[in-house]
Amino acid sequence: MSSSVILDGQGRHISPAMTGDPSVGIWVTLQDSAGNLVTGVRIQNLSIENEVTGIYIEGADSSEFPWGRDRSSERAASDALLSDREIKCSGVTITGTRIGITSKDLKSPVVWQSVIRENEKGILISGGSPDIRDLIIAENTGSGIHLVKTEGGTITGCRIEANHGAGIHLDHAAGTEIWNNVLDNQVNIRNTASEKVALYRELVNQTNIINGPRTGGNLWAQGGAPVYSSHKIPDADQDGIGDIPYIESGLIDQYPLIPAGTGFSLQKQAVPEPARIVTPAPVSTPFSLITGIHAVITGDSIPTEMKAGSSYKVNITLLNDGSENWLDLHAVGIRAIGDTALWGPEWMPVPPGINSKQAYTVNFEINAPKIPGTYELSYQAVREGQGVSVTFGRPHKKAVTVR
Repeated sequence: MSSSVILDGQGRHISPAMTGDPSVGIWVTLQDSAGNLVTGVRIQNLSIENEVTGIYIEGADSSEFPWGRDRSSERAASDALLSDREIKCSGVTITGTRIGITSKDLKSPVVWQSVIRENEKGILISGGSPDIRDLIIAENTGSGIHLVKTEGGTITGCRIEANHGAGIHLDHAAGTEIWNNVLDNQVNIRNTASEKVALYRELVNQTNIINGPRTGGNLWAQGGAPVYSSHKIPDADQDGIGDIPYIESGLIDQYPLIPAGTGFSLQKQAVPEPARIVTPAPVSTPFSLITGIHAVITGDSIPTEMKAGSSYKVNITLLNDGSENWLDLHAVGIRAIGDTALWGPEWMPVPPGINSKQAYTVNFEINAPKIPGTYELSYQAVREGQGVSVTFGRPHKKAVTVR
């Protein structure tokens, strides 16, 4: 890729030319053909799916790919960190990848106003000072945002929810400011040897992410409801955040967002030093009906070949791979997606009483269409209870040839 490029997809779609290849949707090279650092690149208004990596911003070592190389001993590697290469991603949607966006050795990686959903890992940034704002980071099977050895940087205005790993993983990161976000994950922040992390900014009168009147800290949620309004979540240190496992490793948000109408008010308190990470006294892990609920489709008996117009008795196996048992109020089940609902039932509920790590097989009947051809059936593990609609992982797909 050359410098000073605006790659505007104008709503277009990128997917692998061949399945099984170690493909990357967009690769931003460290240097151009003349050996100069690539800078001034803007990627916007496009969607990427099913690549190994959606967008890869190359650093000193890209040898994880067959065509990459390790330049750690070259001067270009240190220049990359010292130079502001001005590479920005905005208005992108990335799904179904191993890693949505990877940035390495970039001084100031910028990711704005994008949707990173249903990948193995959402965003991985190694080095530099990231500017991450106004994103939806949701339903990734690993961490939503993983910062490795970053210095400073901001995460703000984001909805980080339903990720199976940590919403944000701070991995030997320093000085990250995380404020004005909604976080609703089994573990919202995981801290690995990181320091000088600030989970707030001094409160100001400005519309925040949940349309409240003030901006300062973050909203810690449980199934879409603020934890302040829940009687099931202990708050031993009375900081306005539900205790472990909603936040791990002792980070404390001194200024949580205050949603209008909750009746929750924040007592005036001294502003702590931004560099300080406070470790509270240990508290017992709270029981929650929501944070440990998860399901995955592990298999099916749907034949790959069918006779046109014929009926078949089939099944799909659903595994409770979460930490909590399923209750009737959770309404866990399997949903047929799109045209798949024309073959059989659209919604197949699972009975209550399925314990953690226990599987359940749903039996049902499907009817092959009368027109021969190759079709793709798609089913999704879903929960619909308590006013919460959550899809778990990627759809389970099956190719069927009708003769």
